Amino acid sequence: MLQIDLPLLLVTVVIFLGLIFVLNSMLYKPLLKFIDDRNTSIKQDEESASKNASDVGACKAEVDKIILEARNEANSIKQAASSLAKEEAAKKVQAKKDALESDYELFAKELAGKKAELKSMLLEKLPEFKSSLSAKLSRM
Repeated sequence: MLQIDLPLLLVTVVIFLGLIFVLNSMLYKPLLKFIDDRNTSIKQDEESASKNASDVGACKAEVDKIILEARNEANSIKQAASSLAKEEAAKKVQAKKDALESDYELFAKELAGKKAELKSMLLEKLPEFKSSLSAKLSRM
């Protein structure tokens, strides 16, 4: 049968307890400390990432605001330039209309003068035309 050897059992228990003490102090405590440090580091990184995400959101909102202001300013500049260009174009068109009107009036006066001159010349030559016409009619 089985016999229990008491001194061997005591030595085995002492060695087992000694091994647990040595493993606890040399392996388990440093391993648990490393895991706790790692968990703490992960929490800090998560907090930092969430803070950075909120900072990015604030920065994005600021960038969007700046872009919106820049677009509004660009639109106002574009509208001002457009209205200025329209005014200048209207002034040029009006100046060209005025110039054409004065040219037309001058042309109309010249035409009226030439018309009067031609009429007086025709009236002077009317007796000559009448005699020429009656000579041609008599030949026929």
